[in-house]
Amino acid sequence: MSIRRLQFAGSGPVLVFAVLFLVVVALKQGFSAFDLRSLCVNAAPLALIALGQFVIVLARGIDLSLGPVASVAGAVMALTITDHPAVGIAGPVLIGIAAGLANGLSVAQLRLPPIIVTLATMSIWQGIALLVLPDPGGEVPAAYQALTGGFSSPFMGVAGLVVFCLVAGWILRTRFGLHLRALGGDEPAARLSGVRVSRVKLGAYVLGGVLAALGGMYLAVATSSGSPTVGDSYILTSVAAVVIGGVPLSGGRGTPLGVVMGALILTITGSLLYFADVSSFYQSIIDGAILLAVVGTGSARDWLRDIARMGPWPSRTGQPS
Repeated sequence: MSIRRLQFAGSGPVLVFAVLFLVVVALKQGFSAFDLRSLCVNAAPLALIALGQFVIVLARGIDLSLGPVASVAGAVMALTITDHPAVGIAGPVLIGIAAGLANGLSVAQLRLPPIIVTLATMSIWQGIALLVLPDPGGEVPAAYQALTGGFSSPFMGVAGLVVFCLVAGWILRTRFGLHLRALGGDEPAARLSGVRVSRVKLGAYVLGGVLAALGGMYLAVATSSGSPTVGDSYILTSVAAVVIGGVPLSGGRGTPLGVVMGALILTITGSLLYFADVSSFYQSIIDGAILLAVVGTGSARDWLRDIARMGPWPSRTGQPS
């Protein structure tokens, strides 16, 4: 039964994306290779940042600072990559590691609430982004676009998202990944079984920070520049992509494929509104409605399952009045 439930949970986001994709194709009366490439390129940074959020959520955490970390990483890359390529590549990654260490040590060692810690560091990184690059600017040479592989052909764009899923899936099959799931499933039991809880939590936040930095670097390459606010739109959408991807915020369960599908779902809604001739101002409303529908469906399913376990209501016949 558990295998069937896992398969159903993983197929849900795929089915939702398939339905939205078919609606877009019907509205547009076709879907060109350029459209597919654009969809993948636009979804890739959200997928990277959402996968970072996914790793943290697996351990029953949350990180609201991933978006601003992506902004700082992209800004540093745009300012340094032309004159100092080594700094432009290594610097953003080190920023992601530093951000993860700061959050992880606060949560794992000081036992502070993750939402409070990351809300504070979110503001800090937003300020750092403005100090590093007050206005959009910098430059990323066009040659670096070849490194992303997603700007030249639709095949490479799809392949990039597949690689994200495969790498994340491999990480979850390692000892670290198994400990992540164990920690999210039952922290006291994981501790009793020998899992080093503090170390695993710290590793989750560091990995999340690195993935956010890679997402910021991807954005910098895609736009050939940096921006101090480019990552702000991913603060909540990274959480939404995780939840839409079938990952409970209680941790312990979920698949990278579901998270990537969640990113694609949020991305394709923009295309859906455009081809339906609806103002883009409605996208936040639709994204929120999709999120509520996903969460509500899961809660309703659990409620119906509990009722089914209880069996029929007991008869009042013969009860004393």
